[in-house]
Amino acid sequence: MLLPNNEFLATAAKIAAEMGIQAYLVGGGPRDMVMGRDISDFDFALDGEPELFPRLFARTIGGTFFWLDEQRLQSRVVRTCDAGVMTFDCAPLRGAGIDGDLSLRDFTINALAIPLAAAEVSLIDPLGALRDIRQGVIRACSDACFDDDPLRLLRALRFAATLGFAIEPGTWRAIGEKARLLHRVAAERIRDEFFRILATPDACPSLARLHESGLFAAIFPSLSITPEQTAGSFVERLERVRAVQACMADLVSAPSPFTENIHECLSLEVEAGITVGSLVKLGVFLGGDYDQKMVAMTVGRLRPGARTLRVLEILCAYAGTAAVLRHWKPTERAMYRFFRDREPAGLASLIVSVAGGLVSARLCSDMVDFYFNHYPAVRDDTLLSGEEIMGILGVPPGRPVGEGMRVVKEAESIGLVNSKTEAVDYLGKNLLTKDDPVR
Repeated sequence: MLLPNNEFLATAAKIAAEMGIQAYLVGGGPRDMVMGRDISDFDFALDGEPELFPRLFARTIGGTFFWLDEQRLQSRVVRTCDAGVMTFDCAPLRGAGIDGDLSLRDFTINALAIPLAAAEVSLIDPLGALRDIRQGVIRACSDACFDDDPLRLLRALRFAATLGFAIEPGTWRAIGEKARLLHRVAAERIRDEFFRILATPDACPSLARLHESGLFAAIFPSLSITPEQTAGSFVERLERVRAVQACMADLVSAPSPFTENIHECLSLEVEAGITVGSLVKLGVFLGGDYDQKMVAMTVGRLRPGARTLRVLEILCAYAGTAAVLRHWKPTERAMYRFFRDREPAGLASLIVSVAGGLVSARLCSDMVDFYFNHYPAVRDDTLLSGEEIMGILGVPPGRPVGEGMRVVKEAESIGLVNSKTEAVDYLGKNLLTKDDPVR
């Protein structure tokens, strides 16, 4: 077996040979080669020159060098090419030689090494990685695996989800016993792994494993869902996720002129590593009529950005969406306001509504057509201005005017009023005829 015909690997091998050091391709690269997958991870373990090698490699390929951890001499080289942004991580060998280095890694499937200097691939496999790859097993490299880096607790579930592997019983037992260690991990690292899990086509088995292991409670302590809960709340939440996953899968696979558009919308990153599609799953899982404060408290351990919180707030607002769609009159203006009032999660809100049985397939098709063909072009004229509402109600500026604006806006958003005359009539019926009139 030969090394892949990759110019960057060839360059790394040439530089290592000229410097008289041994460089190894380790981690996910060798694993993916064995599995017949394209290499997506380039991790180099260096037996010497851990600072000079990556700097020279970066200069040679036209990349950018920077430190990941200067104290530990761990660095990264980034290179932009036609295939996108490529990263190459470099670090000195740990332990006694390459075997010692591999024994300190996370899981056996990642404990393979290939010497770059060899003309033919010579796999170094001291821990039985090939066996576990063939059997589809995630196995910890050592008893200290999770103590050394508790993020590996989540990485085990992520590899199981993305590779379709099973977690070896002893490793699974250790995950449950060590779940409490997750509090030692930086929020950003937990967030990245969690959203990689959510991004898989079917996140439900992983969410169930997170729940069973106790890791879910460590990530979302305010939800108070204990591992002992095998029915009720958690199961209902998973069912909502399954429904919305099925809906998304149908929309991106159905013969439609908008299939690619929908796929792009769901793949759009709200912030680095967090896609709209992943937030749809998390939103329906959390459920409830959450305001931003409640959403922020629930997902606070992940330290999301303001835009992520806004999208989650919209997607969690089941009660509001249900009330709107119960009286739905799908005029062009109503569809416009449905999407506008839920930006930047308008299309995602529609998907949640379809999955929840609030919107029919026919109406969904009409709204998708409107969203991609007409939505940006529709004018956002307000049927009644603040001054007009003051005149109708006979009140000065203040709370009643704001209430009037809210009532008219809600009626417009669901298609109950579509003209100034209808808005005036609706306002009169809903504010001036109250037992406690606004005046």
